[in-house]
Amino acid sequence: MKILIAGKNGQVGRCLVDLLEAQTELTFLALGREELDITDEIQVDKIVSEFQPNIIINAAAYTAVDKAEQECDLANTINRDGPCNLAHAANKINAVIIHISTDYVFDGVSTESYTESDVTAPQGEYGRSKLAGEQAVAQACPKHIILRTAWVFGEHGNNFVKTMLRLAKTRESLGVVADQFGGPTYAG
Repeated sequence: MKILIAGKNGQVGRCLVDLLEAQTELTFLALGREELDITDEIQVDKIVSEFQPNIIINAAAYTAVDKAEQECDLANTINRDGPCNLAHAANKINAVIIHISTDYVFDGVSTESYTESDVTAPQGEYGRSKLAGEQAVAQACPKHIILRTAWVFGEHGNNFVKTMLRLAKTRESLGVVADQFGGPTYAG
């Protein structure tokens, strides 16, 4: 079994690398933006063709939710075009692609947990770019799995949980938004 990971330096990518390093029955290649620019179709095709993975895991993403409103082209290039390139390359070699997405593809008004069959209705550029990436992956490669995460946290990188723990050490009380509900997803 051979696995290619795009986005090795993010929270999910780093946890995947940690988990896969302990596995002896498989081979994996984990690449960050410096080694694999998922928006470069030619580079993606070359690396996938040379490595010949059975599974491609896309943990690469543009994740600056608020900045996406001003950087919509960049968000779409990374969150839509990049996954599309990976999915096309996966399809060419009959590999499976696992694409990490987000709960931002929904409108956020439900009082119940969302399911994969719920209607999507992203409210901002970030969510729209991630939904476009999901659709591109599904169209480009029939052997795909799309995972929607929410409030990702882990040992690596910046995240809400680490911020709250850090602030709790230095402040008597914490002020946080009270209009959002989520199910934090452990990156591991």
